[in-house]
Amino acid sequence: MLRCSRCQALPCRCAAGAGAGLWLPQRRFAGGGRSSGSAGGGRGRGGRRFERRDEAPVPQGPINPRLLTTMIKEAASIDNLARITDAQGSRFDFIHTAAAFARAGNLVRSGAARPADAHPLLRRLSALLEPQLDDCDTRAAANVVWACAKAGFAQAVPLLEACFASLADRAAEATSQGLANALTRLPEQQAAQLLSALVAQRQAATPQNLANALWAAAKLQLAVPEQQVAQLLSALVAQQQAATPQALANTLWAAATLQLAVPEQQAAQLLSALVAQRQACKPQNLANALWAAATLQLALPEQLAAQLLSALVAQRQAAKPQELANALWAAATLQLAVPEQQAAQLLSALVAQRQAAKPQEISNTLWAAAKQWGDAAPPRVEAALLRLAAAADERLVAAMSGQNVSNSLWALSQLGLRPAPLAQRLADAAVPLAPAMSPQDLANTALAAVKLGVGGARLFAALAGAAERRAQGFNTQELCNLAWALAIADQRQLAGAAVALAQRAATVEVWAQAVAEEHCQLHQVHLWLVDGQRADGGSSGSSSSGLAGALTAAQLQQCKEAWEAALQEVAQQHCRSAFERSVFECARRLPGLADCRQEAPTPDGAFSVDVAALHAASGSRLAIEADGPAHFLRPGREVSGDTLARNRALSARGCVVVSVPYWEWGNVQHDAGKAAAYLSQAVEDAVARWR
Repeated sequence: MLRCSRCQALPCRCAAGAGAGLWLPQRRFAGGGRSSGSAGGGRGRGGRRFERRDEAPVPQGPINPRLLTTMIKEAASIDNLARITDAQGSRFDFIHTAAAFARAGNLVRSGAARPADAHPLLRRLSALLEPQLDDCDTRAAANVVWACAKAGFAQAVPLLEACFASLADRAAEATSQGLANALTRLPEQQAAQLLSALVAQRQAATPQNLANALWAAAKLQLAVPEQQVAQLLSALVAQQQAATPQALANTLWAAATLQLAVPEQQAAQLLSALVAQRQACKPQNLANALWAAATLQLALPEQLAAQLLSALVAQRQAAKPQELANALWAAATLQLAVPEQQAAQLLSALVAQRQAAKPQEISNTLWAAAKQWGDAAPPRVEAALLRLAAAADERLVAAMSGQNVSNSLWALSQLGLRPAPLAQRLADAAVPLAPAMSPQDLANTALAAVKLGVGGARLFAALAGAAERRAQGFNTQELCNLAWALAIADQRQLAGAAVALAQRAATVEVWAQAVAEEHCQLHQVHLWLVDGQRADGGSSGSSSSGLAGALTAAQLQQCKEAWEAALQEVAQQHCRSAFERSVFECARRLPGLADCRQEAPTPDGAFSVDVAALHAASGSRLAIEADGPAHFLRPGREVSGDTLARNRALSARGCVVVSVPYWEWGNVQHDAGKAAAYLSQAVEDAVARWR
């Protein structure tokens, strides 16, 4: 053996290590880097990445076993490790072989080698380890399992099965680190055995090992006894100050994934410890913590949540699309008031990574924005959402699930946005997906399509057909929403489907769940059916008696009373806007109008209008509607579907509808002459169209 050129000791006692710049090894290689699921460190104690060294010549003759272990552990590349294996492989015992596996895994983990580059070497190491299996201890077995998983090497099936069995049989002998590192790689039954062994060692386990164990249980979806989880969680909380941000975030993520009932005090301690280290957190840590808090429905103090979100915003350029989307989803679920600037920054970062975004991330982001702001999104947020919508190309929409499509359409309708061509792409995508949609997705898709005015007869036929074929699973709200959507979209060819849906809602067990809002919806369906019969003489299949027969007389009366009560409540609570008052005052002064009244009912009392008046020259009844922003879709100011339905219902009652869009009125309202000329012309145009 060569003496060290610096200290002349044999073996070396200094950092030179026989002139190769190597540290002396321990007898057994103990894996365990600081990142989740690792065996062996790609980073040193200070978090420093391994640096590539000049490779020393590989001795061909006999070499001291301890120095051989050192050479293996410090191999600078897969090629260097392969040369060591070629030259010294016949002298490898199980410690050397396991160390070589672990070093290969670390080189892949650190990015120094691609997984496929390591496979030829791992095949050779597998052949060396097979006759040594009887000698292998649990640490060696854990390192082999970890390395094969890290390099994506699944060819050595018999070898891995033997390592699995060794770990399960001798779990009590394994270190807590070895148990934690191997957990995610094992079959479920053996993983459960290792988890139990780790619980027994929890007092000696590091925070990372405890977090890795919980993370592994969540990844494997293990049915972990509640007592074991509580013990692991308590052990980690006791060491919270020593835990890394990743360990804290992984623990919270695992608890949420396993749907654990985490005590509020423990959750608050973990979150507080993470907030204290937020400057050292990665975007994934921050996003996972927020997602976990929202999923667990924790009463997270707003200040803590705001600090986590602010830290993520600062790192938004390094965050992945999933992390950005999860953070926005969590903020909406936690009802956290996100500042306009921060929301716009997160959305812009997601747009910048649109090529890497997945369909669910787009869908979740739109959903989060709808829950957070509804149709009152701040200008910068709305602009960012429209950019995100433009980035959702055909590739993303084509890969969406039925739930993704439904959630996206629902979100756009709530936000009052109809970005082209995304809205139509989503409606088209929903047609083939409808048969596999859940009842809630079918109903939400129908409601959204109505408001956005997309999809047309083809989409509604697909939704109604899917609902008809799915006999079970619908609740009252979903049945009423679907029937109402067919009516509001004026799908007369599907009148029979609307009646069938109402009939299903009228069954005793379902009707008992109905609330006033659903009674109102069914009354509107009834009116639509009656109006349709009057308009087409029954040629479309509309029922001449509306929902009579599908609902009992008592149920129909209950629906009518709920509708009338709702109209009265709106009239009593409605605080007229300056816009509405201005239109009324102008109409009252026009010489060609008579009997002007504000908030007046239609002749049959079924609907209410902003301003009712009589057109003196023609004798027509006018329904003058001051249509604010909620009646139009952005960015193109198209009339929303429910506003079109209102206009049809008023027309069916003999009213000439005069719509006064808010932006047009804004251009003339401050000049009495211009306002009178504008409204007079709008009335005459509407009457002419009516004639």
